[in-house]
Amino acid sequence: MSLTAAIALCLIYLTLVATLAEAFSGANHRHASIITRFCDSGIIVSSNTGLFQAVESRGSRVASMESMDVNKCESVTSIVSHVDDIEMGSAPTNGSASTKATTTQVSSESNEENVPSTWSAALRRFFVGDIGPPMVVLAISGFVVARLRLPVPFSIAELALFSCAIVFWWVQEYVLHRFLLHSLFDWLGKSIHHNHHTKNYFHVSIDPPELILGWLFAAHFFMRWTLPYHLCLIATVGYALAGLGYEWSHYIVHTKVKPPSQLADAASSPVSSSAILSALSGLFLKMRDNHIRHHRIDDRYWYAFSVPAMDDYFYTNPNIREVRRVSKQQKGEQSSSS
Repeated sequence: MSLTAAIALCLIYLTLVATLAEAFSGANHRHASIITRFCDSGIIVSSNTGLFQAVESRGSRVASMESMDVNKCESVTSIVSHVDDIEMGSAPTNGSASTKATTTQVSSESNEENVPSTWSAALRRFFVGDIGPPMVVLAISGFVVARLRLPVPFSIAELALFSCAIVFWWVQEYVLHRFLLHSLFDWLGKSIHHNHHTKNYFHVSIDPPELILGWLFAAHFFMRWTLPYHLCLIATVGYALAGLGYEWSHYIVHTKVKPPSQLADAASSPVSSSAILSALSGLFLKMRDNHIRHHRIDDRYWYAFSVPAMDDYFYTNPNIREVRRVSKQQKGEQSSSS
């Protein structure tokens, strides 16, 4: 790729980021701060019980906030609809003192890190404030340009390979998370991932550039060794796009931003745009709820990320009430034996 093309790609990239950041600017912070208060203290919404399950982030005691009407709350973000009642002091008294203390403590800790709470800030932090993601974008652009310059015509086989590379990432993502990052044996990767779990839920989570780029080019060279060059390029693009999608998704659900549909309502977007944002919002909420459960309820379940349905396929999406019942039973057995 020539120097002119590289410069042009850089300019296009920076223009795109600036445009997206400007489009999402002006979103208010109120809902994000409320979600922060409750998610940092481990509050999870269980649609099975219709209750807020307040799980202290550094303890095992569970307090059920039964006085709030939360039967319609099926996601963590639904807490927003009860903000006024909670702030006016109508939250339940049972366990409220300890919950408030935990919330205050964890909230103050989360403020030590500048976690984005608006989409514009999140976009700038991910695509401009860190070197890894933009380098992946430029690498993908380079692979695309290299493929376009080849005289070999595109084929159905390339489209199939492109799709297979994306699906392979989804399966690989689940398998590595479940069997390596939460392995029964100790190793460096497990230690690093354990450190990720010990942090406040809301924090900036972007893998280091040497890991991102090293993984990408290792995969590329492996495919270059096993596939014809034109197929290698298209497979690398699919694999890299899925990886970048994962990196962005994992980063964004650990921030304090609002779901896209709320932004669409605030901006009075056209119906077509609102429909698209509504679909994205559904995926966003599903990924966030799934990941919060993995962090705050039980890290032996809910391993999937890019495709939350993977947990259904591999039977790691249990009923939350059942998980709590089994956990309580095990703790009772441990207490009686000791």
